[in-house]
Amino acid sequence: HPGMTTTTQTIRSPFHDFHEAHGAKMVPYAGWEMPLHYGSIIDEHLQVRRGAGIFDVSHMGRLRFSGRDARRFLDHVCTRKINGMQEGQVRYGLICNADGGCRDDVLVYCTGESEYVMVCNAANREKLLDHFATHKGDLVFKLKDETESTGMVAIQGPAAIEMISN
Repeated sequence: HPGMTTTTQTIRSPFHDFHEAHGAKMVPYAGWEMPLHYGSIIDEHLQVRRGAGIFDVSHMGRLRFSGRDARRFLDHVCTRKINGMQEGQVRYGLICNADGGCRDDVLVYCTGESEYVMVCNAANREKLLDHFATHKGDLVFKLKDETESTGMVAIQGPAAIEMISN
C-alpha cells in the first residue's frame, strides 16, 4: 500500500555487540546483520593470507539430526556416505533435487552416536528444511534448527592451527 513502510527484522549473531564495539561495518546478508570488515579490507585480507583470521559465520545454517534413523535419512538426502562416520569426523557433500541438480553443498559433522550436525548455506536453509520435511518418510529422527540459537566462527589462514592451540 502506498505510504506504508515495512521493516524487516534482521537476525543478529551472538557476537553482534562485539562487532559493534570494535567498529565493524555491518551489512545485511541473507536476513542477518553481519560484519563486512573492521578497517582496511586489504590489511584484513593480508592478515588472513599470511597469518590467520576469525570470521563470524553464524548466518550459516546449523541443523541437528538425532535419533534412530538420523544416519539413514542423511545417507538418503546427501551425496556423501554418512554411514561409518565416527564421532568428531566431518564430511562434505551435496543435497540434490530429484533431477540431480544441487540444492546446496553441506558439511555433516558426526557429534555422537546417531547425532549429526549439518552446516548449510544461509540462503538455502529454509529450502532445505522444506526439502527434508517432504523426504522424511517413515524414518524416525529429530531435526532441530539451531541456527538462531547458536553462533559459529571460522578460523582461516596458514597460522590457524597455531592460533587455536595457544
